[in-house]
Amino acid sequence: MIVLKATTRVLTLFVLTILLSGFAFLSGCATLTAEKNAPPIGKFVDVNGERLHVLDAGPRDSAKPPVVLIHGASVNLRDQKIALGDELAADRRVIMIDRPGRGYSTRPDDGHRIKVQAELINGALKSLDVRDPIIVGQSLGGAVALAYALQYQDEMSGLVLLAAVSHEWPGGVAWYNEASQIPVLGVLLRRLVIPVYGQLAAERSVEESFAPDTPPPDYAKHAGLALLFRPSDFKNNAADLANLKPQIVEMQDDYGSLRLPVAIVVGDSDDTVSPEIHSKTLATEVDGASLTVLADTGHALHHAETEKIIAIIDAISAAPQSTPPLAAQSEGAPN
Repeated sequence: MIVLKATTRVLTLFVLTILLSGFAFLSGCATLTAEKNAPPIGKFVDVNGERLHVLDAGPRDSAKPPVVLIHGASVNLRDQKIALGDELAADRRVIMIDRPGRGYSTRPDDGHRIKVQAELINGALKSLDVRDPIIVGQSLGGAVALAYALQYQDEMSGLVLLAAVSHEWPGGVAWYNEASQIPVLGVLLRRLVIPVYGQLAAERSVEESFAPDTPPPDYAKHAGLALLFRPSDFKNNAADLANLKPQIVEMQDDYGSLRLPVAIVVGDSDDTVSPEIHSKTLATEVDGASLTVLADTGHALHHAETEKIIAIIDAISAAPQSTPPLAAQSEGAPN
């Protein structure tokens, strides 16, 4: 009986070892495949010991101010490239950046802090001699854009916020982002589960994020979404989300100090970042900010309403730089 129990334990341990090895192998394959299918498409800029992956496109001699696109959570610079970057670059300089710790950019230990991300992005722009840009941020990237403006508004031509996170919200974040912060469990989740499970759930997640709009054909492929499911990328993305709320609480009382042209854009059907809690509240706190509410549009408004957003960026480009623009009438906003 003792021999039988010992044998059973050995067999159980052997099976578990095989299973864990199998998951680890699949995880490694998923990471290699993701990087093969979505390699770096820009160049690397060294800032304070970190390397930021930056795509610098469009004519540098344009009369229009350069535009800097800051992507949101769970994606990388490719998301902004296919939504706005390619079209904007037809007649102006456009800078797209993998936020620190995301895509192919590195970051320091405190890189989950949005002020640190803003500082690193500012350093990259100075290295590239990008002057007086319009900063455009979507979702969590909008929170980074707000942190950027609060630190560097005198070096900007304007700020455009797309479904931006700006204020404290009820509740927390998804369970897997919280679980990723737990020692040991987080490592197992990121290395053995997410690289495989994430690939299977990606398409459904995209549809939910875009709803009620339809994602572009082969969005996950063209946006390099699989890069998210690499252990390091998922860890950083989860840390960004899990640590965001206290930073927003710390920052949200300072928006009244913004004195540059600001445009706020949101979809009225956004179920990811509440238009009421964030964009509409922010519009009342920033003197002269314009608010555009896009009817029947969700969180991925930069894909669904590209031309309207480019027109808003053009309006900011033409706005007097000494005073904010007059508040624009909201499209689809309730009376």
